[in-house]
Amino acid sequence: MKKLVEKIHICQVVASINENVGGPAYSVANLAQALSQQDIDSHLLTLDYHELGKQTSIGEVTLHSYPAQKIAKYLRGFQPHASLALQKLASTKLNLIHNHGLWMFPNLYARQAALKNHLPLVISPRGMLEPWSLRNSWFKKLPAWCLYEHRNLKSATAFHATSEQEAQSIRKLNLRQPIAIIPNGVNLPNLVIQNNREVLVKAFPELAEKKWLLFLSRIHPKKGLDNLIFVWKNICKKFPDWHLVISGPDLIGYQAELELMTAELGLQQNVTFTGMISGKHKASALSNADLFVLPTHSENFGIVIAESLAYEVPVITTKGTPWQDLERFRCGWWIEDNKQALTDALVEGMEMSGDDRKLMGLRGRNLVETKYAWGAIAKHMAGVYQWILGGVSTPSCVKFC
Repeated sequence: MKKLVEKIHICQVVASINENVGGPAYSVANLAQALSQQDIDSHLLTLDYHELGKQTSIGEVTLHSYPAQKIAKYLRGFQPHASLALQKLASTKLNLIHNHGLWMFPNLYARQAALKNHLPLVISPRGMLEPWSLRNSWFKKLPAWCLYEHRNLKSATAFHATSEQEAQSIRKLNLRQPIAIIPNGVNLPNLVIQNNREVLVKAFPELAEKKWLLFLSRIHPKKGLDNLIFVWKNICKKFPDWHLVISGPDLIGYQAELELMTAELGLQQNVTFTGMISGKHKASALSNADLFVLPTHSENFGIVIAESLAYEVPVITTKGTPWQDLERFRCGWWIEDNKQALTDALVEGMEMSGDDRKLMGLRGRNLVETKYAWGAIAKHMAGVYQWILGGVSTPSCVKFC
């Protein structure tokens, strides 16, 4: 049995933590921050894409951030300075490297630094091995798979999956290493502090005197927004006191297609695209939404679902997410990924009384406090690191073939 390392030094490696990137930018930064509260020397290495917004806060974590030069923007994060820095850090300070995501050069740098310095490598695919994601733009991913990504995955000491569903996707690729199943965490908002509805209404006056059906995520074909808009056309006249609010960053120009679809369906008065929102505007949206909807085709976790529940907002999402808990804890709808199921859930949710929706939201908040608070998540992850490094008892979250 190996001797337990007294002080663990970990580096999280992720392509970007710029705000507009979405889920991983927040989940990886928050994980690193929460681990620093578990007596772990926590580092984070990333590239900085200024055009994607500011980098998320990392608290006491040591940040190793390198500007994404022009070549990095067009060649999957190619940044040799970041590679050299990670090699030096690995040779002098680290016990383990934890890589997040696939297909980018920083993910390759993580494997190279780990192997060269004989360090364990943990890989979190972050949903990028899900069947839908593998099919999407497969012709761009195939060269990366052949050149380095397959070897990256084969070199992992262990994997981290955020759900049983994601663990199954890893196994389908004949990857036999241990898998730690640990969900993402969420920062619990203080609901005593009232986030003024007028903050968002001032920016978008059409939201005044309406109930809000909120979508908040990346504007991307994976998210099922075309289905949502089509369904909304069929039911919005039945609910004239409701308004569909679509919020999130658009990194690929997809919002223009959705806005054209909205116009062609005559929905301009019933739908608002807010663009990326953060800070007080995001808090205003989540605090005052009456229902949250994420009609996605595929998610390894769906951090925004946990965020919405933390604000006591009932959630409608598809079985493309691992959120069976919505049914188990009676705080939302976990539906098939089709228009009819989405229609039925929306109608049920909007016909429900405000008091009943509030009760669902309270159950959702309780679920998040119990299962998804960052402190508990970091404790589980720290236990996995200690097991890999010190030979302590296998954590219950670790699954073998």
